[in-house]
Amino acid sequence: MDMVSPASHRLPLAALTILVGVAVSGAAFYGWMRYGSDMLITLSENGLSGCL
Repeated sequence: MDMVSPASHRLPLAALTILVGVAVSGAAFYGWMRYGSDMLITLSENGLSGCL
C-alpha cells in the first residue's frame, strides 16, 4: 500500500497561488497602463494627487 506524503499536495497549491498572483499582478499592470493617466489626471483635478 502506497502512502502519499502531505508535502505532495503543497506543490499544486503553491503553483496555483503563484499563478493567481501573477494573473492579478498582470491585470493591475494592464489597468495602470490603460487607465493610469486618466486616474492621475482625475486625482490631480480633485487635489488628491500626491504620487508624483
